[in-house]
Amino acid sequence: MQIQSLKSLFRDGLAGLLLLVAVGLLAGCGGGAAPAEPGSEEAVPVVAREVEGKVIAEGVIEPARSIELYFDMAGEVTEVLVASGEGVTEGAPLVRLDRRELELSLQSAQQDAIAQKAALDQLIKGASDPVIARADKGNADLVAQAEVGLQIKKLQLEQARTEDPSIDVAIAQARIEQLQLQLAQMEVEPIEADLAVAQSVVDSAQAQLEQLLADPDAQVVEIARLSWELAKNGLWQTQLERDAVAGRSGVPAYQKELAKATVWAAEISASIAQLEHSLAGKGATDEAVRIAQAAVRQAEAQRDRALSAQKAHAISLDILKIQIGEAEELLARATAAQETYDITLEMLAAEVEAGQLELQALQTWDNPYLDEASDEAVTQAEARLRQTELAVAQLELQLQDAELRAPFAGTAVDVRVEVGDQVSPGEVVIVLATLDQLEARTIDLTELDVARVAVEQPVEVSADALPGREFSGVVREIALQGQDYRGDVVYAVTVELTDPDLIEALRWGMTVMVEIEAD
Repeated sequence: MQIQSLKSLFRDGLAGLLLLVAVGLLAGCGGGAAPAEPGSEEAVPVVAREVEGKVIAEGVIEPARSIELYFDMAGEVTEVLVASGEGVTEGAPLVRLDRRELELSLQSAQQDAIAQKAALDQLIKGASDPVIARADKGNADLVAQAEVGLQIKKLQLEQARTEDPSIDVAIAQARIEQLQLQLAQMEVEPIEADLAVAQSVVDSAQAQLEQLLADPDAQVVEIARLSWELAKNGLWQTQLERDAVAGRSGVPAYQKELAKATVWAAEISASIAQLEHSLAGKGATDEAVRIAQAAVRQAEAQRDRALSAQKAHAISLDILKIQIGEAEELLARATAAQETYDITLEMLAAEVEAGQLELQALQTWDNPYLDEASDEAVTQAEARLRQTELAVAQLELQLQDAELRAPFAGTAVDVRVEVGDQVSPGEVVIVLATLDQLEARTIDLTELDVARVAVEQPVEVSADALPGREFSGVVREIALQGQDYRGDVVYAVTVELTDPDLIEALRWGMTVMVEIEAD
């Protein structure tokens, strides 16, 4: 009962009680230290950790074993085989990453290892007749292929030599010059002048039509009358001259005929002048108007043809400019081809030479299976085999690393990934712990108290969250190195709980009081 009451005092107010006891002890000692003055720095009480043969410390409930599991490689999660709170056995698979590429690489490496082992065995044993024959047959096939390949390369070289792009360059240049000459000729053609002349003809015909349609001009009529008078005077004069010539003797007959013709011409001129005078007074006739209108229409048609010719000329100029641009592009491509032509010939010639050397090497080939394997060849084959075997082992380890397995039986406390997630190296994936094997670990056991603690000492543990309940245990481990805790040096003591039926009531992280039966 005395021990139980001390426990209650410790939980309910042990710090205050021990502070009073400490003050009383200091007062009984004669005052080695003065009491703290009001307003001075707060004194940190020194709590006695031993009560009637017990060492008391604060602790926390932890699993006997816990671990944060993670991958050493990056990848995509393809399988999650455990859920949070689910128990697992030791070695059970928990999470897998995408291993398809690694599995294919492993199969390839295993096949390579098998081939290297076979090659080493064959090298040590020596080649059989069928192997030698197959090697000869294989080399003969390679010789035939090399001959065909060399012939193809020679034909390609000859074909390239007949396709000199300099001809295309010359043709393109001549085409550009021809088009540019046509463009220059069309640019100087008098299209604008032809249109102007046609328009002037239209204007003149229109003016004549308008003049015919207008009323007779008095001045024009008078001019026509006077012209008629002059024509009549001219006729009278020619008649006098005809009569004079006819009355003369010795005048040649042709002169008489000429005089008659002159009179006839004067009569016609007088008739025309009389008609013009008559027409000038009467105005234009319908026939004259129709003729003038026809002249206007003919002039307008001529002008329209000149305008159409101008538009066609402009279109022709644009077409020529486009053709010149296309010809310039062809010239540029031909010029570029010309620049690479020599390089192409050199490359083809080099390929022909390489093909000839390859053919010579194959034709002079010696079957290596006819020779005994040297120590160096065997050593190299063994090294290649070891290299492939190491590659297989490395891929097998990588496949193992792509799968997390439980290192011990326990509970998956926290599963942090889902299928499809991308994980990084070192990223915690699962927290695994033995929740059925809990223990208490002290956090404030000082260096003065740990000296009285030994392994296998009995322990009683009580939790604030579970009042009235006590859990038995024994000291299983004492830390070899101290740590700083609130200015004191403390040592962690691990207590194994020996009441398995009562452990289910505890939870990871609960704070507890640990009472150790000290020596």
